[in-house]
Amino acid sequence: MKTILPTIALCLALPALAAAPAAAPAPARAAAGKAAEIAAPAAFADALEACTVSRHAAPHSFMRTFTIKHAIAGERDGACAYSQTMPGEMRMECRLSKAGRSDLAGDLREQAQGRMSGGTGRQPAWSSQCEIVTKDGKRSPIGGR
Repeated sequence: MKTILPTIALCLALPALAAAPAAAPAPARAAAGKAAEIAAPAAFADALEACTVSRHAAPHSFMRTFTIKHAIAGERDGACAYSQTMPGEMRMECRLSKAGRSDLAGDLREQAQGRMSGGTGRQPAWSSQCEIVTKDGKRSPIGGR
């Protein structure tokens, strides 16, 4: 099961990025310490790569009644804190290195262009920096950690 969790997370969450409407780029820094709300998927990918505190919400492309909430909390202990909500009252929490941010941002950009890739054979490198948190608080590392 661990080998397919990153793919499931991407399948459940990333398709919504392609459905989000385009918008003007968000400011580089959120005003007064608050997270900037970013509508454009590509702009959110840029914010992730820079680890800029921000949020992005979009309806899930397969589960239209579910809104995925992506959040970048900024640098914490040398890693970028990123999370996203998932169906079933779960969330994925990541502590991303610079390389991990770049890789996930690349995946987000591909998804925004309508290209869904992945499978059970290859896990993205960034997934080893993430955990799935269930609604009862149980944590499950993904990416073969």
